[in-house]
Amino acid sequence: MHLALLATSTDIWHYALAVFLLLTGIGACFALVRAGMTLGRVNMVLDGVMKELVPMLAKVSTSLDHVNEELDKVGRITDSATDATAKVDATVRSVSEAISKPFRAVSGFTAGISHGFGVFKNKRDQRGGVV
Repeated sequence: MHLALLATSTDIWHYALAVFLLLTGIGACFALVRAGMTLGRVNMVLDGVMKELVPMLAKVSTSLDHVNEELDKVGRITDSATDATAKVDATVRSVSEAISKPFRAVSGFTAGISHGFGVFKNKRDQRGGVV
């Protein structure tokens, strides 16, 4: 009977392995419970963030809509200024051309008279002063 109580080395390894697996299972359960609690806290934080973020995004969207409306107004103002500048440019060119035509005509007339007097003077000088 004394021999039946003694365990062999294989039995001791089996018992040690069983204790190891039991402790590993308990440790894994503890780690999973802690991870579950952490994920629960993360879920609560994300719910709080979502409750604050959604209204904030709605306000940002409204603000962007207003900014886009103002940019459209600025675009129309810029287009009007561009049109006005083009009209002023066309007017200045027309006035400049209208003013310069008579001056060109007078200049041509005086150049013709000057040329005529020059030719007259040259011919007079060639004839000895008598026309």
